[in-house]
Amino acid sequence: MNFPTKKASVVVSIASAALLAGCATLGLGEPDERWADYKTWTKITGDNPTGDPSGLLGVVHKGPDGWRNVYVNDIAKEASEGTAPYQYPEGSVIVKEQYANQADWEADKNGEVTVSVKAADDGTVNKDNWIWAAGYKGKAGASAFCSGCHSAANAIFKGDFVFTSADFLAKHGG
Repeated sequence: MNFPTKKASVVVSIASAALLAGCATLGLGEPDERWADYKTWTKITGDNPTGDPSGLLGVVHKGPDGWRNVYVNDIAKEASEGTAPYQYPEGSVIVKEQYANQADWEADKNGEVTVSVKAADDGTVNKDNWIWAAGYKGKAGASAFCSGCHSAANAIFKGDFVFTSADFLAKHGG
């Protein structure tokens, strides 16, 4: 009688899918030109995939056991280096690839993509300056779900809604 376990698993799976969809609408067709060529950008995670030193991932971004690469465009590159507090200028784009395990990460297969875009810069660090897309072909938009989690990056790591930076990786073994 594993019914309660199966039921709980189904509920968690459905809730996770709904939450991830809340990051932005999934897109069809071509990727947004702002991140279409992200594989040519600076990979700030180098040869070390990110972990979960914040303890905040839960089931998103492939969870605490996932393997992740983070790429930044030229606008975000300079802001990603050095020490906190980080202030990303308007036009910064950060792409995170997520893999369920090391084998998929090494083979660069079965990955998922999420995108953060600094769409405005009003001189303050706030959620309304960022938009997010779930998927390489996703449409970027405001997301209470994404900004809710990413607000911890600013509160804990002084990261302007961005967890991964050169300083963050150096301090947290990424």
